Amino acid sequence: MQLRLLISILFLPIVTVLAGGYAGAMERVWLYYAYQIDQLNDEADRTLGYKCKSWDPTKKECRPNKKGVVQWHACKGALPNRKCNFSDLLNTLGGVAGKDELAADKDGNLLSTQETNPDPKETAKNVWKHYEKTTTGNVPDYLPYRYIKDGNRDYVKCVTRVGDVVAKAVTDGKKTSDNAWLFDRFNECTEQIRFARVGDHGPFLIAEAQDKLPKDITVKKETVGPGQNPLDPTRKWETVDWEKTMSDAVSSKYDMEKLQTITQDVKDRFYLDTTAQEHRAVIQAYASVDAKIKGC
Repeated sequence: MQLRLLISILFLPIVTVLAGGYAGAMERVWLYYAYQIDQLNDEADRTLGYKCKSWDPTKKECRPNKKGVVQWHACKGALPNRKCNFSDLLNTLGGVAGKDELAADKDGNLLSTQETNPDPKETAKNVWKHYEKTTTGNVPDYLPYRYIKDGNRDYVKCVTRVGDVVAKAVTDGKKTSDNAWLFDRFNECTEQIRFARVGDHGPFLIAEAQDKLPKDITVKKETVGPGQNPLDPTRKWETVDWEKTMSDAVSSKYDMEKLQTITQDVKDRFYLDTTAQEHRAVIQAYASVDAKIKGC
């Protein structure tokens, strides 16, 4: 299944929303666990949970003060040593107040603001509900310069850098039996984001494949992750099973080489579009983080 899922990533369709919904909400939880892992480092080595004091939208960089110093402010919150709880961190990102209660346990019960181990799925549901009430109904992509030191607006680069911070924490021996749960939660969030992004795009991909492939080739589908969006169980997470689609289509009319040429042509058409390329880059970034951390 994992191999077919990675193949499907390379056949993503053209859609217009990068995050939104469950994926965008889960990314907030992902950022919080990464932030906590970064807190295991010495203060001078920390890079996550830092917000640019003054962003220059024209130059697209953090604006220096009168002394020429670029100022990055660390998230300060309600936990001991002024560390941030979940809502504190989201307040730094924007769109959430520090007093908002969003962190939940596995049964959906709201947790104390002192709790640092929220359940990813239930907490993501609360994040989505919060943004649904305060925005147009989708969770917006976060701005990297509001989360990572020396960040800008490059979303994919931020995802990669976050993964590097966590991977380095593992290789530097920061992971112990006492804090291993932080890394487990981070991995859980990464996997959920991957499933959500591929699953949300699946209907578009299926429709494109059915439209662009020869009509005598039946598009086969496969389940992505748990198979349904946790926000709405009626929304299936499925995508094109390219291996099965091609293997079932082999006949006197189509040999495997010809089928590979046909599907490559479908790919090429998809990725003439810049937006499609951006979507693929985001999903591949999360897939890379997932593989990197699990390989540590």
